[in-house]
Amino acid sequence: MKRIYALLLLLITLNCVSCYEEPVFKLKVFVVNQDFDVVDGADVIISVQNEQGEIVEEATVFQSSTTDNNGLASFEFDNLGFFSVQVQKTYGPDNIICGNSSVSLEENITKEITILATESNCN
Repeated sequence: MKRIYALLLLLITLNCVSCYEEPVFKLKVFVVNQDFDVVDGADVIISVQNEQGEIVEEATVFQSSTTDNNGLASFEFDNLGFFSVQVQKTYGPDNIICGNSSVSLEENITKEITILATESNCN
């Protein structure tokens, strides 16, 4: 009888331990221009910045991607955090549009933000 209880206890313990899943932190960044048209081919950089707006090179988070035809760039992170999002698209030597925002992530939730990229945001 003790063996049955021990076996049941072992099975319950293994079942509880195997149910744990690592949390995921996802972010979708949509980029639009001043006419609210999607911007494809824009560079999107996710980073940690200090109070002066400089990228903290020692930070564990630094990711970049390019928006697809729908103006979307997707990211996945291992950690919870508060990040800076910078967007830039160059159309020619004198035609650049930019945008930026900040975002905090939540466990097992895909956060979605839209960034307006315009010429005036490049300063």
